Amino acid sequence: MDTDPFPTARRTALLGTTALRRLWVRLGLPPDEPRVLSNRGSLMVRMPRAGVVARVSTHTGAQRRDPGWWLRTEVAAGRIAAAAGAGVVPPATHPDAGPHEVDGLWVSLWTDLGDGGGDRPEPLAAARALARWHRALEGADGTALPALTVARGVISEPLEHARRHGFLDAAEHAALRREHEEALAGIEGRGSRQVVLHGDAHRGNLLRAADGSWVWNDLEEACRGPLEWDLAVLGTTPTPQLGARALSACCALLGREVPSAEELAPWLRLRRLEGNAWAIGCAVTFPERYAEGARRFVAEVVGRPGGH
Repeated sequence: MDTDPFPTARRTALLGTTALRRLWVRLGLPPDEPRVLSNRGSLMVRMPRAGVVARVSTHTGAQRRDPGWWLRTEVAAGRIAAAAGAGVVPPATHPDAGPHEVDGLWVSLWTDLGDGGGDRPEPLAAARALARWHRALEGADGTALPALTVARGVISEPLEHARRHGFLDAAEHAALRREHEEALAGIEGRGSRQVVLHGDAHRGNLLRAADGSWVWNDLEEACRGPLEWDLAVLGTTPTPQLGARALSACCALLGREVPSAEELAPWLRLRRLEGNAWAIGCAVTFPERYAEGARRFVAEVVGRPGGH
C-alpha cells in the first residue's frame, strides 16, 4: 500500500474515495469500504465487497484533454487482451468497467484478482509475461486501439497542460516540443510491423494474482505500434542490468534477435521523454512528489545546444 504522507496525496485519496462512494450509490451497489492501494498518477482503490479495484484518474487525468477517451481506450485494450488470454487484469463486468465520470473524475473498474503480495517479478518472470502478451495477441484485431499514442499524445498533452498552468514557460515548452519533434523524426520508418502494445511494459505494472501468476495492469497507454516500443521499456527497467536480462529472455521466448543498442536508441529517446513529460504534467497538481525531478529534466533539455 502507498502510504504517501504528502497533503496532496491525502486530498486526492479523500476526493477519489468520496467519488467512488457516490458512484456506488448511482450504480445501486451495496455500500463498500474503499481501501487505497496506491496514490500516485492515479488512485488505485480496492472495493472489497464488489470484488473490484477502481482506477481513479487523478493527476494523470488532469493533464489530458479528454480523460474519458483515454480510459475508454484502456478498457477496450483490457477486453481485447483478456479475450486473447494475454495475462492481464480483466475489466470488471459487474459492476461494468465503465469508464464512469463522477465529480469531474473518471473511473475504470477492474476485476480484483486478490492480493498476491507486493513483490516484483524477477527479469525472467517479466520477460515471460511480456512474451505471453505478444504471443497471445499475435494477429488480434487491435483496430479499436489508436496508433502509437505513447509517442504522441502521451507526451504532447502533459507538456501543454504544464504550459497552461505555468509550470513551463514559453521557452521551456518550445525546447521540449523541439525535443519531441526530433525524437519522433528519429523513429520515422523504423521498427517492425504494428502489434498491440502494452505501452508501459515494465515490471511495476505486473501484479501477482492470488493464484501466483503475473498479470499486466495499467493499460492507459496501450495502443498499436512496433514491438520495439515494448522491448525498449522492458529492456531498461528497473535498472539497465536487470532490463537487459529481461530483454534477452523475452526475445528468446519470442524467437527473435535481441535489438542492438543502436536499434533501440530512437525508441529509448522517446520513452525517456514520455516518462518525464508525464511527470511534468503530474508536477502541476502533485508538486511534492514530481516537481523536483521534472525541473531537473526540463533544465537538462533547455541546457542542450539548440535547447534555448
